[in-house]
Amino acid sequence: MKVTSFGEVLWDDLPGGKVLGGAPLNVLVRLRSLGIDCSIISCRGNDADGEELLRQIENKNVATDLLQVSDEQATGLVKVTLDSSGCASYDIVYPCAWDKIRFEEAALKCVAESDAFIYGSLSTRDEVSRNTLERLLEKAKFKIFDVNLRPPHYDSNRLLSMIKQADLVKLNDDELYELAQAYGSKQHSLEQNICYLAELCGISRICVTLGSHGAVYFDDGKIYHHCGFRVKVADTVGSGDSFLAGLTYQLLNKAQPHEALTFACALGALVAAHHGATPEISLQEIENFIHPV
Repeated sequence: MKVTSFGEVLWDDLPGGKVLGGAPLNVLVRLRSLGIDCSIISCRGNDADGEELLRQIENKNVATDLLQVSDEQATGLVKVTLDSSGCASYDIVYPCAWDKIRFEEAALKCVAESDAFIYGSLSTRDEVSRNTLERLLEKAKFKIFDVNLRPPHYDSNRLLSMIKQADLVKLNDDELYELAQAYGSKQHSLEQNICYLAELCGISRICVTLGSHGAVYFDDGKIYHHCGFRVKVADTVGSGDSFLAGLTYQLLNKAQPHEALTFACALGALVAAHHGATPEISLQEIENFIHPV
């Protein structure tokens, strides 16, 4: 199986130093560790940060042949601040290299050959990358939209088009309520707003993460719940990305919805129990966590 993602590759500047990051990349790193063939479509700066970023992505065995180089823009950087409970907030530099991802025929071919194509809301903030993404979506088989609302880097009306093109949308509960309200919902419950968004946008799959309380998965009119797993949180950086990787992995392997949701919640919890976005976690560790002896 092959998964391609589009969007930001960057350095997360954490209190302990800079680490490789960007949601589209984090998802791929996790999928690669689960045995999926992965490619990233993005852009880095022609600078020292960009060279080190390339080296580290290659070390993660994610294909980098579609990682462009910009002479005009620097490699992406995000200042990450953690509160007392390990929850992260982000200060995202604009513009940077991944805002200027150019369209290439090789990227279009890669997307067309992939079993899933993952794209995020942050990569739509600049017209150059946004226009490239629109062209790539035309050839994607299974489109997964990862909503990450980072003020002021989004526009709800612009995101509506991206949601309508998706086969699966993943977002958290705050993002669901914000977007549903922006699109005219008068509903108050989580499930009502999921159904509202699904009907409005004509999509059959929506996954809403609830932090430590698990997630809800809407699949063709049916709603599945998982209450989550309790862990001692180190930090939440990358937890949602690994959740999405776990869900994608299971869906591509034709797992039942509740099985896929359980696996995704377990993987997200395990990542939150470690520092950094992409700690090494094996399939066996996930299974042992779900079914402790």
